[in-house]
Amino acid sequence: MTLQYPIYQIQAVENIPSYLQKLFLIPIEELKEFGFQPCCYLQVKPMIRIYPNIAWEILLYNKAFNSYAKVGIRHQIEPVHLFDVEFYTFFADKTFLVTTNGKGDTVIGRIPHFILQDCYTAQTSLQWQLHKGRLRQLKTNKIPHTLSASAFIEALQVYLINYIDSLVKLKHILAITNKNLFHLNAKVALKLTYKIIQEKQKSTNIIKQRREQAKKDTKLLTEIPVELEVEGFRRMEQLQRGFINSKLRPWLLLGSFALFVVTSSRYFGTQTLIIFISALIFHEAGHLLVMKLNGYRDASLVFIPFLGAVATARKDDATITQKFCVSLAGPLPGLILGLGLAIMFPDASYSWVKQTSWILIGLNLFNLLPIYPLDGGQIADILLFSRFPYSDVLFKGFGVIIIGMFGVVHPALFLIVIPLGFNIVHSYRAATINSKLQRHIGKNLPNRQNILHYLFKYLQQFDYQKLPFNSRYLLIKNLMGRYRCFYSKRITRVILASVYCGSLLIGILGIQTVVPNTIVKTSADYVHINREMDE
Repeated sequence: MTLQYPIYQIQAVENIPSYLQKLFLIPIEELKEFGFQPCCYLQVKPMIRIYPNIAWEILLYNKAFNSYAKVGIRHQIEPVHLFDVEFYTFFADKTFLVTTNGKGDTVIGRIPHFILQDCYTAQTSLQWQLHKGRLRQLKTNKIPHTLSASAFIEALQVYLINYIDSLVKLKHILAITNKNLFHLNAKVALKLTYKIIQEKQKSTNIIKQRREQAKKDTKLLTEIPVELEVEGFRRMEQLQRGFINSKLRPWLLLGSFALFVVTSSRYFGTQTLIIFISALIFHEAGHLLVMKLNGYRDASLVFIPFLGAVATARKDDATITQKFCVSLAGPLPGLILGLGLAIMFPDASYSWVKQTSWILIGLNLFNLLPIYPLDGGQIADILLFSRFPYSDVLFKGFGVIIIGMFGVVHPALFLIVIPLGFNIVHSYRAATINSKLQRHIGKNLPNRQNILHYLFKYLQQFDYQKLPFNSRYLLIKNLMGRYRCFYSKRITRVILASVYCGSLLIGILGIQTVVPNTIVKTSADYVHINREMDE
């Protein structure tokens, strides 16, 4: 989380995007029932720095209660819970009464001069009643003070800037050099995370209640403009890119490595464990190197106890060739090295050389098999199955079954099966839309700059806007990935498929050549390995 000094500016109506003017009519009509009238539009640089760095809000005023209502759009774009409403009353003693809805868990410490109350309700009317009730109590010793819209905005901005400064003095947030930006210190970040997790269920209940209400009253279901959907998608992409801070990655690597060593030492002897970890690092280093060469960002390596390791990085516009090279760069070098050692030392007695060759061959040949989510399965998916609706759903389902069967012997594999099952759900939704979309546009796919806008617009023809935004995000991401594969050149796919099949064939033939010459001599050695693992 990055914080910044907030800035509020009153804007003329003509400066507001037309789709937002139309959208803000919904809360305006609702708040008019409580006596509020629109004052002005606001261009806001929010306190939490997030894409886009400029937001739009509308300010309304209730003369009878000397109160303002400030309405913005929530970052989690949900059709039934789209608008963020806050009520403000300013007093002569220069304090603010502020009533928010579902935002109290994000407040750090205390905001000076704010009397803050937060409610979790599915009805704006209940939030306004809470504000009026507290206002009546405070009127016994405080006098509400009338402020013009511009004076109110100026006071609010000054108070929030002072709030940022107070957090700096308390060392709750730390300044980022020469940027007027701030980030949380570790202790505060952990406390805030715990607080958000505790209150998460309340926010979820609000959305559930509003969905139930929307079934009876369709007015509660807001049709989200395509521009807002695209903005939310890009914001999610930015959040994913910064999910793990670069300074934390080395610690994450070291921590996961230590945990992996501790859990694996029960099953492997010292020499076997060293060789196995070295083979894993060699495998993942191949992925990371090719990711780096192809312009991937946010690369990281994490060890997974009982399973192995995984290299991750991001490139949203990666081509089918780049994805192929990244997937193949892990198993192929290790397989070649393992076969090379086995061929060069065919008659060697049991030693670290022979053990290394077998671990390299076994690990990397297994990874080359066309079983999702192994490297070979991902290659098969991008070259063939993702091009055709429903075929990749069946392919991934086959992968779940195979991994699940292995899980009977090695239960830790069920840690892969569970997320794979959820992935199949998103793949099925994408396949349903993709089958219709392919017939709709044929091969006249919009250019890359407009594809995101086009896909969200096409989704409006279905009921997919009722899905949670995270599900819509994964759905669009899946569709975009499919079309990058679908519109790749046929000759490119043929060449890549030939390289993959050749690599797999070399591995199979190579191991068949090596095994007959060594199977008898090594049978006793494998008994020794199994005993070592048991010990």
